Amino acid sequence: MNAPDTTALPAALSADPTRGEFTVRVARVLRHTAEVSGYRLERCDGQALPAAEAGAHIDLYLPGGLARSYSLCGEPALSAEGYEIAVKREDAGRGGSRAVHEHLREGRLLRIGRPRCLFPLAPQAPHHRLLGGGIGVTPLVAMAHALHARGAAFDLHVFVRSAEHLPLRAALEAAPWRGCVTVHRDDAPATRTDPAALVAQAPAGAHLYYCGPEGFMAALREASRDWPAERVHFEHFGAPPAAATPSTGAGFELILARRQQRLHVPAGKSIAMVLHGAGIPVDTVCEQGICASCITPYLDGTPDHQDSCLTDEERATHVAVCCARALTPTLTLDI
Repeated sequence: MNAPDTTALPAALSADPTRGEFTVRVARVLRHTAEVSGYRLERCDGQALPAAEAGAHIDLYLPGGLARSYSLCGEPALSAEGYEIAVKREDAGRGGSRAVHEHLREGRLLRIGRPRCLFPLAPQAPHHRLLGGGIGVTPLVAMAHALHARGAAFDLHVFVRSAEHLPLRAALEAAPWRGCVTVHRDDAPATRTDPAALVAQAPAGAHLYYCGPEGFMAALREASRDWPAERVHFEHFGAPPAAATPSTGAGFELILARRQQRLHVPAGKSIAMVLHGAGIPVDTVCEQGICASCITPYLDGTPDHQDSCLTDEERATHVAVCCARALTPTLTLDI
């Protein structure tokens, strides 16, 4: 057996507690499929990790200045002992999953952020229907743990190409709620049900939760378009295709109220890019408007919100500066 690698990753030890960051050690690495590996992260200083609710994610700060968000898939009640994530390697992606697969080894140190939950379970529902496409099942596994613990009615449907492509198979097969799981495989048509049919057949009053690749998400958005919004919950792990808006291709002036500073945001550059260029720090993790790390309050102007993380209520006061633009000549931020 090889000795664990205790080499710190670049910047891994520069955690900033004031920003909710801390350093963890990679305690275990598991190979789930040819493309998906799992990682257990434990705190280095012996203290308990911040508790994480079902549906939460954490930010990982990776080599090369990369920062990416990954959903927690472990049992929420045990999250103080260690965080569990599963990451699919996407060689055609933006580099985050490759960095995870290539650099995270047992014993290595890693800087992470506190858990944030943009995909929470409804406090009460007669039934919870969970639909996961491929690696999108990760937050739903944590939800299943939480729902089982509170005695709630639920079922979990996982859609994969084949048995060999099923993420978290061992966890699904060992769970005390495994009887609530149905796996739908492309290579076994007899096992597969149309996700839209599962929406139509959901028990009365059920809440729907789904996560997966964009085609899967689009089909479920369409299938649930007539459902009450409060009963439909979803999380993207990649930004949906952006629609052209009046602000596309147009620049605008950015006013920083507290700094009494004015910056130009040209077409082709985000607010976050301009802020970084001016030496103004702003958290950017997903850079796609899905993780909420960069949300910033605004005071005046009309934003063109292009994120997938803010609620309508939150959009009245905040913008995700990694992707928002402006429908007015100026946009004033409270920074």
